[in-house]
Amino acid sequence: MIPKIIHQTWSDDPVPRIINYIRDENAKLLKSLGYEIILWTDKMILKLINDEYPDFYKIYNSARTGVQRGDIARILIIYHYGGIYIDLDVLVLRDFSELLDMTRDTFYISYEPAEQTKLIYNTDRYICNAFFAANKNNNFLYKLLRNIPEYINRHGYDLFSKFDIFGGFYILTNINNYDKDKKDKDIFIIEDRELIYPINDLKLENIPSADKDWLAVRTGKYTTNPIMIHYWIHGDFESKNLLKLFKPDANYNIHHNMYIFFKILYPNVEKNDNLT
Repeated sequence: MIPKIIHQTWSDDPVPRIINYIRDENAKLLKSLGYEIILWTDKMILKLINDEYPDFYKIYNSARTGVQRGDIARILIIYHYGGIYIDLDVLVLRDFSELLDMTRDTFYISYEPAEQTKLIYNTDRYICNAFFAANKNNNFLYKLLRNIPEYINRHGYDLFSKFDIFGGFYILTNINNYDKDKKDKDIFIIEDRELIYPINDLKLENIPSADKDWLAVRTGKYTTNPIMIHYWIHGDFESKNLLKLFKPDANYNIHHNMYIFFKILYPNVEKNDNLT
């Protein structure tokens, strides 16, 4: 069974104002549906590791970026407590129970948008860990955890000089190598990725759906009727400084505020201003 707990991570509290706007919008919906929402700070994560997973202390602290630490932390947290992990730049529009069978002891995850991954990774099936869900002590998450120290032993701590260590590619590799007799029960890949990732990363201005994606963000109207929207903010990278400075405009809803945020972050959005 997947408990109705939403887990998110950030270095410390409070979070940036635009992120908090998204969190407030999510809380209005999710708390009314009976979900508990937990924001895990670095201090809380280290306490969990010290108390329950001391073998991961050196591994976690050897990570060189917030993304790398976050990739490890979210696996630990969902394995230990069960529930749903979502990145802080995810806006939830409808109940996750429309997407998941909460009674199953199953690991749920999906792929990034196909256009995006064809351009970046030359494949249309690249796993995204901005959202996943599982029961406590999930069998597949146990495999992910068990294999992290094995990867370190095999490749050394220089592994962290790479970007995506224990993220999407790591999860996909472990899915592909999972026991075939158990895969159907333990793992469910949501094929309709547009229910979760209805837009591409907005900095990818040359892909065919770029104008459509900008328009959807500005208006909040999505033809795919998604469960959630992942905004691809990249808070550890290009938007890091803007996140500290940006103040949402109370005269606009969350959708238009996100549009303003990205218009500042990626000025080429101005070519889309005439879209209706």
